[in-house]
Amino acid sequence: MATPTAEPKARKRRRKTRTKNISSLPPLVASQFTASQIDLTPGKEHAICPVCTCWTPITGVLGTPVLVPHHTTPYQDPTPNPRRCSNSNRRIVLNTAPEEWRSELAERTEVSASIASRRATKVLPKPKRGPAPTPVHRLATQGPQSAPALPRLVPLLEHARRAVDRHHTACLLCRAGRRCETGRALEIRVAETQASCTVAREQLHRQEREQGGRAAAPKRRSEWAAVLPAVRDANNRRTSVPIAPGRAEAPATAGTASVPTEPENLEAHDRRQAELGKQYAQQKSSVALPA
Repeated sequence: MATPTAEPKARKRRRKTRTKNISSLPPLVASQFTASQIDLTPGKEHAICPVCTCWTPITGVLGTPVLVPHHTTPYQDPTPNPRRCSNSNRRIVLNTAPEEWRSELAERTEVSASIASRRATKVLPKPKRGPAPTPVHRLATQGPQSAPALPRLVPLLEHARRAVDRHHTACLLCRAGRRCETGRALEIRVAETQASCTVAREQLHRQEREQGGRAAAPKRRSEWAAVLPAVRDANNRRTSVPIAPGRAEAPATAGTASVPTEPENLEAHDRRQAELGKQYAQQKSSVALPA
């Protein structure tokens, strides 16, 4: 009976490249690299090759540190005809402690973050605006002399209304029935301008009435002076008419005849009143009936 043969076992490969070849180029110095160009994390030492600018592992850290043999192209971008970099197996002097490198890297990261936060945003040109309308409280305190500002406020009101209409057409939020900050500010401006126009219009009308009253005063006095004799004559003739007894308009004068208080023909008067009552009843009934 044949004995089973043992399956061959692969030899364990070394983790890093081991070679005694050393480049004849002068050694690199770790202190000449910036904190972002070298990585001194224990067990993960890397550096950017000055020739091919590829991140290259550093081997022999405990003995003679050198750059691992590598190609001029990155490892993740293989090419059909790779070319060996001239910095392969080049010595590097690690004269920087990992703690010092780590603190320098943290400081550079913080400084770069602060610089990025201080970077100015794009400056947008602001549109030139005309003079703002006079506020309502200033119109109220200035009095009638501010009324001539109405011709200047009317174009501003129309301009503000057109601005609100254009914003409502372009803004999706305002078109949906809600209000954004810009739309609310434009509507407030329209309301203030409209209120200013209303106050100015009222003050202008008041000023016109006052000026018209002052201009019409001399004419009114001349008219009253022209009709004053006729009025005085009518008043004198009214006082000469006999006053009915029992009325308190004027005291009864002696020697005047009494004014009659009852109709001369009572029968005719009653008949006329009855006919008027029938006519009124017929008119009322015709109005009440539907057509």
